[in-house]
Amino acid sequence: MNTKSVTAALAAAAAATALFVTGCSDNASSTPAKSSAAPATQAKTTPSGDSSASVDGKQLAAKFTTTCAKQAGTLALALTDTANGTYGNLSVSATITGTDTVQAVGIAGSKGGDSGQPYAVGFGNGMPGGSAKLTKDGNTYKISGEGVGAPDLTNPLAGPKTSKFDVTFACSSVVGG
Repeated sequence: MNTKSVTAALAAAAAATALFVTGCSDNASSTPAKSSAAPATQAKTTPSGDSSASVDGKQLAAKFTTTCAKQAGTLALALTDTANGTYGNLSVSATITGTDTVQAVGIAGSKGGDSGQPYAVGFGNGMPGGSAKLTKDGNTYKISGEGVGAPDLTNPLAGPKTSKFDVTFACSSVVGG
């Protein structure tokens, strides 16, 4: 897989997960979207409390908002900080199916990557180059593992790098769950 497709796959996975979760969040200043699908319960976003994320042992300094929603056996978790000084629009997301299968983890920032590029680390179940493990305590979900980071475009022969991540989603509640 070439570096452009890895970067595109990471960005797409992070964006899709963030959009799924954001689409379920409650934003009082917006009008709900019309849909022909059955109505879904809307998730409430809350200040993060104990939610956190670290990559390669370095804590991401952020003022996260946490969103947690479950629908049809899929749990979507998201941490967002839309005005992060280091990463710009920072989102950390995970999708879990069944009781403990981590399908995807995405950590993405609109800035803060190598050589002025966006920041991205991602894991996708079944894709090479990563792993993820879930532990749960009530409505707190901890996911740790290893993901593939966006390659340094100034050195494309180096290929994508791997990064260890630890994410805690402290959900005040799980809508639909």
